[in-house]
Amino acid sequence: MISGKWLLVVTVATGVMFTPNSEVTASQVISTQGIAASETKKLADLDAKIIEAAKKRLLELAGEHVELHNVVSIYDNQIFINGKEREKNASVVVDQKTGKVIYVSIQLDKDKADPKKVELAIKSLMEIDRNQTFEIETVTKMLSVDNKSGDSLATAIQGKNFNVMFHDDKIDFFYVEYPKSEWNADVKKKAESEFKAATGRTMEIASMARYKEEGKDIWSVLGKDGQSSIDIGFVTGRTWNIYDGAAVGKTDKTALTEKNAVSHAAAFAKKVFNIDLKGYTAKKMPDFPIYEMTKKGAPTVEVMFNSKKGVASMSIKLVTGVRN
Repeated sequence: MISGKWLLVVTVATGVMFTPNSEVTASQVISTQGIAASETKKLADLDAKIIEAAKKRLLELAGEHVELHNVVSIYDNQIFINGKEREKNASVVVDQKTGKVIYVSIQLDKDKADPKKVELAIKSLMEIDRNQTFEIETVTKMLSVDNKSGDSLATAIQGKNFNVMFHDDKIDFFYVEYPKSEWNADVKKKAESEFKAATGRTMEIASMARYKEEGKDIWSVLGKDGQSSIDIGFVTGRTWNIYDGAAVGKTDKTALTEKNAVSHAAAFAKKVFNIDLKGYTAKKMPDFPIYEMTKKGAPTVEVMFNSKKGVASMSIKLVTGVRN
């Protein structure tokens, strides 16, 4: 699944997120990284080799020539170049230091989809809901370029209320979002109750989707404005993840580190998931205030903190890796 720094790249470059509720959401990354501070310049001011490389990679991915927008953005030593026709969501990200293309994406018409991928996508969606007719509207191809490990291609096959994400030729995840009239009443009630118990505030639900990936089968419930969410197991009814964009933190000036992250997360873990973090150790994700907390034989706990060291998101994964 797209995560970490690549999530930032995808979000900035395309302006599109591909999950109804990711453990690291677009709004979280943006607020953490301060994308608004990016620099802009004219495409014509870039080195001609960079422009040529961008056009070449888009041609390879799209199978057709794509005109580039005359203004580019620069953030964190990366150059973000969009296509002239924004509705195609054509984007290229170039490393400013090396001049090499590191990411390319393009939105294509549905007739450009790989028939085998379409067949597999529909088959997977039918696992969630056999009563629906799934009509494909767009196909988005995303290529991350790594000169050491090789290129990695992701393909999103999307419709009005669904998305199937492929990594190369294998499905990474898929989901179906339901209209309000078809929301599962028990899931809605549990989501509201669990969020209230965890945060003390009311969650106003905006969307509900069934989400599946290997080892994971959940109801993904998203709150209004994307500032709250909760994942509930489809099989077990267990809460696996809670996100609270309005979480209140502490006012002390102590810096958050791998050594003290566990103590900052302990109360929330005990209250919400009934997990004692005694004996756990934390490892920070590069570039983000996200910590993976582990203990031999115990569930893994992933925590994202806000700027005041409050728990903004917490998810758990059993030793078996199954969340359903």
